[in-house]
Amino acid sequence: MNKVTIADRIVLHLSRYELLNEDSFNTKWDLTQDGIAASVRISRAHSSLELKKLKEKGKILECQSHFKGGKVKRRSYSLTPAGMEHARRIRDAAEEEGIDIMPMLDMKRCDPRKLWDSVGEENMGALGLACVIRCPIPRADLPATTRPVIPSDVNGMTVLSDILKRNVISMADEDRKREWHSAAADYWLDRDNIRERLYHLVLSKRIRDACRLIVSEREELLSSVDDDLANIISTLDSVPDRYVTDVIPVMITVSLWSGDLRAVEDLIPILAEKDAVSGLLYSAELEMRKGDRQKALNIVMSVGHTDRFDVDLGTAWMMGRLGCVRESMDILMRMKDELITSGRMDGLDLIYMRMADVSGASGDHDSSINYLTKALGIANDAGKRKIYGMLATSYDRIGMPSKAKECTLKAK
Repeated sequence: MNKVTIADRIVLHLSRYELLNEDSFNTKWDLTQDGIAASVRISRAHSSLELKKLKEKGKILECQSHFKGGKVKRRSYSLTPAGMEHARRIRDAAEEEGIDIMPMLDMKRCDPRKLWDSVGEENMGALGLACVIRCPIPRADLPATTRPVIPSDVNGMTVLSDILKRNVISMADEDRKREWHSAAADYWLDRDNIRERLYHLVLSKRIRDACRLIVSEREELLSSVDDDLANIISTLDSVPDRYVTDVIPVMITVSLWSGDLRAVEDLIPILAEKDAVSGLLYSAELEMRKGDRQKALNIVMSVGHTDRFDVDLGTAWMMGRLGCVRESMDILMRMKDELITSGRMDGLDLIYMRMADVSGASGDHDSSINYLTKALGIANDAGKRKIYGMLATSYDRIGMPSKAKECTLKAK
């Protein structure tokens, strides 16, 4: 067959959809001029010219249609019977010669190398940025391109499939991928999305910036630990010396949450070189997780009383988890009294939360709720979300499902 023209590609693209009329609702965005241009990978102006020619030849129909998510009708296109016959002839000819026409119509089906070459170097930065960003964003937030290589929906939000993203990213070298992730990290800086910014800082190898973000947003990050955060943290393969005592504990906490005890074993010695006492506490928790509660208790007892708030708080927490409830509450009560006597409130919410932890672990959920309520009155927003999550658990344990549900909603 002869070369497949732009007009042929438009006809083939439209042949995949049903005939439209003025009363059509929830029409696909792919049938607008913008959608056609994006699919065929030509400029909007070029698509306008080609559509005009096809209409004059009686190959396509033009009408006004409703689009899902859109408030007004927009111009849309579909094939006439003559257009459908044209599409059939192209497909038959391609089949006879063993030519796969789908990659011409669908970026997801393109060979990665052909896709890369067809996009053009001048457009690759914008497409690459769109591909590394993990969620839909306004197309207008991305750099302009000479061709519509970044698909978007009726609301102007990017709609890139996972296959398309993988194809684009697979063709980039490490330097280019780091460049894209770095640009994405800066994109989220102005939009106050800590998790996404951290993800891109880590993958762009901006390790110092990633560490600074972890230090400044530690409480926010640890208030919503999940598999995604665990994957991000596990990708952080080095920590500069100046951040070890602040960042490694976060990495250990997330690894403990995910059950990656081998990672914890690797991280503890790094922390212990800079902070032996904190290293001991995490070693105790590691032994407890491994099932050796007596060894864990011996390690905690070796720490003793210190003048460090974080260490004493950790000691009390471990003592409570190891069944030494009275000893744990004694430490926490002393810390609370010292803090109140000093006239400071900073950290008081954490003490009440630890008291709630210990009470709940011993089965006293009423006391746990009481302590959490006190903590709620002085915590910041991130702390409040965590407290509401703890309250949901406590209310559920005492048979108050409606209160538990209410707190669960507030924890989000």
